[in-house]
Amino acid sequence: MKKRVAVVGAGWSGAVTAERLGAGGIDVEVFERAANVGGHSRAETLNGVVYEPNGAHIFHTSNADVADYVGRFGLSRPYEHCVKAQVHLGDDDALTLLSWPPQLEELQELALWPTIEKELAALPEAPAGEDFETFVMSLMGPTLYNLFIRDYTAKQWGRPATELSSSFAPKRVELRNDGYRRLFRDRWEFFPANGMNSVIEGVLSRSSVTCGVEVLLEDLVGMQGEFDAFVVTAPLDRLLGRDGELEWRGVHLRSRYIPVERPEETSTPAYVVNWPDLRYPFTRTVETKHATGQNVMGTVVSEEYPGAPARHYPVPTVDRRFEALNERYKEEVRSALDRPVYFCGRLANYLYINQDQAIEQGFACSTEVLGDLTGSRS
Repeated sequence: MKKRVAVVGAGWSGAVTAERLGAGGIDVEVFERAANVGGHSRAETLNGVVYEPNGAHIFHTSNADVADYVGRFGLSRPYEHCVKAQVHLGDDDALTLLSWPPQLEELQELALWPTIEKELAALPEAPAGEDFETFVMSLMGPTLYNLFIRDYTAKQWGRPATELSSSFAPKRVELRNDGYRRLFRDRWEFFPANGMNSVIEGVLSRSSVTCGVEVLLEDLVGMQGEFDAFVVTAPLDRLLGRDGELEWRGVHLRSRYIPVERPEETSTPAYVVNWPDLRYPFTRTVETKHATGQNVMGTVVSEEYPGAPARHYPVPTVDRRFEALNERYKEEVRSALDRPVYFCGRLANYLYINQDQAIEQGFACSTEVLGDLTGSRS
């Protein structure tokens, strides 16, 4: 008799886990709380223009297996993602458009360069510090930190950078001197012309999926007679009926349609433009048309406002208390079930990960489940 597995959540990690288990001979049922699959990677349209209601989602990877995998489902259109930042260099309201991450060759043209240069010369040989502010200050000095990071971080996280762990800083903050303008250094970078919806739907096309249904721990307990194992990609505080005990930082995008005079025209300087100054309540603008390349007589610009009641970013406090709480939740879920349960993806593991990392977790999770249920780890 075929083994049966229930997968809770139909974002990238749940979708890939389900697809791989199905390919391995497992009977899979996917349960998704939302009305559609795809999670935060889904796109929508406004007056025919593709835009992203949950913020920019650029697919990038250096993993050949991941690149090959998404290519099977139509994700192969190349794109190069470059980010800009609108910064105030003085006390007036004048803005200067610079690259993000900061580029030394651009900074050398600024009137502030002598001050920046002096601060860079005084930096330690390697950046260090447990909190985010200390680490970044040791990487770029106070002037650049104040221009690009300090206020952006306060807006984004709703707390000073001294309360945030430096653990995510090496992956998120750079000071470049090589002229490389793309944000990511991965070998492959893709963006589908119509958004990610059809790609993730394709991954799940051979799976049985029920949308609009929320599964809680009590439901899993009641489903043990039907399934041999469970894969959870949902947030664990919600699964346990304790919604909000794990702190997340959410964003809300206010999107507006803008008519254009030519079908290739856009409205902002780049797909993503950071607005670090506190004079602006939003952190960045997102104009997905830069990435889709749509030829349409209009565009959509979204302003991204932090502080929404949504699960976009886990909060990396210095004491890592929420990570520890999430691990205790895992043990509580395991102890309540007589069937094996696996935790996969950013929500269940309280992680900030990119789309390719979510797929890698789906690969690893499905391999583990197949090994445990069938003895096969291919």
